[in-house]
Amino acid sequence: MIQLWRISKHKELSGTGGLRAPGRWHNAGSPIVYLAETPAGALLESCVHTSANEFPPKYTLLSVRVDDQIRTEIFDGKVLRKDWINHLDETREIGSEWLKSQRSALLLVPSALVPATSNVLLNPLHPDAARIRIDSAYEYPFDGRIKK
Repeated sequence: MIQLWRISKHKELSGTGGLRAPGRWHNAGSPIVYLAETPAGALLESCVHTSANEFPPKYTLLSVRVDDQIRTEIFDGKVLRKDWINHLDETREIGSEWLKSQRSALLLVPSALVPATSNVLLNPLHPDAARIRIDSAYEYPFDGRIKK
């Protein structure tokens, strides 16, 4: 079993946020769920995308369980240009193509925040996504020192 993590206002993995707004690895209009390999990684990703005055007083950390038999595709970040972080159009095209292809339920991609770490994309429309479950949810008060 693989354990992944997400910070979310909602205890679900439908990916509806991807329908409204683009992200690092997708164009708007596609359901997608961004997951992290660690709780700290999930918190860091959330902090980067939320201003200090918008962060909720409490957050919900979701523990997501992935069965070992669910295929995870690994994107080789070495094929990206050196300054790939500045080229959202390229990473969005890569992720959007993966979503449309339905090759796998999960795609491991490089983190734009921390070298040598990864994030995991979940395609909620893939047939295997139904077997990926929220194992538990933890509510924590937000520590304001993080966003000073």
